[in-house]
Amino acid sequence: MKRLLLVFIVFMILLTPVSARAGGGSSSGGGGGGSSHTSSHRSRRSSGNGSPIAGVIGIGASMGMIVYWKRKKARHMHQEIKDDLSFAYQQDDFWNEKVLKKKVKEKYLIIQEAWSKQDLETLKKHLSESLYERWKLKIEWQQYQQQYNQLDHIQLLKVILVDLHDAIDNQQDFFWVYIEGKMNDLMIEKQEVIASNHDSFVEYWKFVRHGNDFLLDEIKQQDEVES
Repeated sequence: MKRLLLVFIVFMILLTPVSARAGGGSSSGGGGGGSSHTSSHRSRRSSGNGSPIAGVIGIGASMGMIVYWKRKKARHMHQEIKDDLSFAYQQDDFWNEKVLKKKVKEKYLIIQEAWSKQDLETLKKHLSESLYERWKLKIEWQQYQQQYNQLDHIQLLKVILVDLHDAIDNQQDFFWVYIEGKMNDLMIEKQEVIASNHDSFVEYWKFVRHGNDFLLDEIKQQDEVES
């Protein structure tokens, strides 16, 4: 049984990017969920006589446009559920949008910090049972590898409610939010940085109702939702 569990842990970790913020997502420029940049494989090349300043300005402008369109799509998704959200709130105070967003912001910071500290006790309070078990396996594998995911300067740049399910049975309620964040994301192994990322990212987080509170149940990368 223990051998089977170890095989499962290895399988799970192989599916996880090296630079991993909470749950295993990785960042790429302009809010993407892509590859991480390892510290031991960096090369910088330039060709021609183009201005490096102009290149930086061009990249910044492109990233700005990407973020703009992603937020615009999320706002459109929000508009599509606005009537449902209003109706749900009339029936149940749980669906107060301002309160939900405020709690999401609080949980986002708590969850990211707990993941970085490998604090399973705190994570258990904020994750659904199924997600907690998956993350527990990942953290145990990190510990076995003498790794930890150091996150700092954690920011939540934008949160937008994009979907909801208001069931007759309140315990079946759930909602999705667009998460736009940024942080310094380092993977440390045996006291050495083996991967790093500092780019912004976009993810979609699913929360399930738990009494008058809610728990994180799933994280999807942007390409899983916006394809």
